Amino acid sequence: MSQIVEKMRQEIMNRSARFEEHTKGTKDEYNIYREHIQYVHKYVVALSKDKNVDREVLELAAFLHDISMTDINSDRSRHNEFGAEIAEQLLRENNYPEDKTQLVKKCILNHSKRRQEYRSTEEEQILVDADGLSHFDVAKSLYSLPSKVMGLSEEDSVRFVQNKLTGDYEELSDDLKHLVKEKYDRVMAAKCADDLLAI
Repeated sequence: MSQIVEKMRQEIMNRSARFEEHTKGTKDEYNIYREHIQYVHKYVVALSKDKNVDREVLELAAFLHDISMTDINSDRSRHNEFGAEIAEQLLRENNYPEDKTQLVKKCILNHSKRRQEYRSTEEEQILVDADGLSHFDVAKSLYSLPSKVMGLSEEDSVRFVQNKLTGDYEELSDDLKHLVKEKYDRVMAAKCADDLLAI
């Protein structure tokens, strides 16, 4: 891991810990590094192996893609836009090359499904794949967003998770879907929270 990647890993870990401490005991309590980012990074490393891509850019994008979620006042629906801005600022402060900074920013901005038509690099798709695969690893904790944070009913919370993971599944590269097909089918068959939590 390069020095800049390690520095950004520490940045997201620190911000995640502060967010968790600030929200301790509330419905918003969450550590995004521990419960999501580390899994995205793991997949980015695995998916970029033996590919002609900029792995450092991918690792930075993995660590920073949801950084705006560590701001309690952030608009989650635009987390990709705010995250791209924060990443650009952090990388510029660390004198990271501008061309690579812009690629990290593009990966973060376009990891949102709403921006899929703007994706043009393999790095962007790898981040999308890593993000999607990671959600299948933490399907249980995904349930807490609609049920605890959003206050949805059990039925609506199950449907929320099913819709989220359907979107992730559909965006995955075709050659990766087999990795999560069994979990996806089990999520789609879930009738209640206990079914989801057993996955």
